[in-house]
Amino acid sequence: MSTKNKIILLTHGGWGAALINSMGLLVGKPENVFEVALEPSFTLEQYIEKVQGAVGEVSNNTLVLTDIPGGTTSNVALRLSRRYPWHIISGVNALMLVEAIMHQEETLSDEVLAKILEAGQQSQKELRVPKQV
Repeated sequence: MSTKNKIILLTHGGWGAALINSMGLLVGKPENVFEVALEPSFTLEQYIEKVQGAVGEVSNNTLVLTDIPGGTTSNVALRLSRRYPWHIISGVNALMLVEAIMHQEETLSDEVLAKILEAGQQSQKELRVPKQV
């Protein structure tokens, strides 16, 4: 059995940890998936240091999922991508994380990354009760 790719969630206030915990209901307990939370008291430099201290070894098959495009978590991921060979997708949601976990034993090719991104985009729907005729 191959090693599961590392998935790192960079999110505000611990939201990513709750998302990871909820995966147990959907795909079983995730392995090699963790969060580095941005807390309100952190400076940018403190958060960068926290992320660097938490990521450990990363490879070309490391996926970083951030919560808000253009937010601090995404900007830190981009800044650190100069040092770490990871892939970054922003706008994480539950179905995106499920898809990432389902592909955790595969090489993170452009095709796999596109599937993960598409899963996140396809999970966004407006729901309405049908009008009675």
